[in-house]
Amino acid sequence: MNSPKTLHTRFSRFTFVVALGALVLGSTAWHAGATAAAKRPPATPTAVAVVNLPSILTRLAERTVRQTELDDSAKTRQAQLDVLTERIKAVEADLHPENGTVKPGTKEYREKVIELRELQVSVEARFKLLNQVLSFERGAVLRDLYLKIEVAVDKIAERDGYDIVLLDDTDFEIPQEAGQDDMNRAILSRSMLYAHESVDISDQIVRLLNNEFQAGSTP
Repeated sequence: MNSPKTLHTRFSRFTFVVALGALVLGSTAWHAGATAAAKRPPATPTAVAVVNLPSILTRLAERTVRQTELDDSAKTRQAQLDVLTERIKAVEADLHPENGTVKPGTKEYREKVIELRELQVSVEARFKLLNQVLSFERGAVLRDLYLKIEVAVDKIAERDGYDIVLLDDTDFEIPQEAGQDDMNRAILSRSMLYAHESVDISDQIVRLLNNEFQAGSTP
């Protein structure tokens, strides 16, 4: 028969084992619960659309109107240059060594030479200025149209529930032949490799902007 001391010792060991097991099980359960809580839920599918910026710009009614205005402005400035160019031709004719109306060595001849040089400098300066002004005006038009496209994209994205709208650059071709550096730049500049036509909202952008432009330009 076991003595009371032996029974007490066995009971104490049994109690310790049970307590240790409960502690391990509790720790495991807590760890599993903490892991489950830390795990992120499945992500909600993201609605993505694309726009083809060059395609949009070429079809905007406002771009056509403003381009016509730029062309008319360029023609006006070019006409002013043409007047100076014709004046240069007339002075050059006066200074022609055989058929000119002014004799070399005279005061009038020297004055004509000075006038010719002034006209040439003026034409060169005005031609350079004309190109700079036209470039600046085209840049201003492009900026205005781009900002309006941004607003239109925002409206359609909010209306139709798109989370992201990207620029579709799949039409930008990779050159057939180029050096390694140029080829690298051409490839790395591409941000999109494929986009199905079903996610292209370019037509919607064009319709919205053209409708707004027509409504705003109607008397």
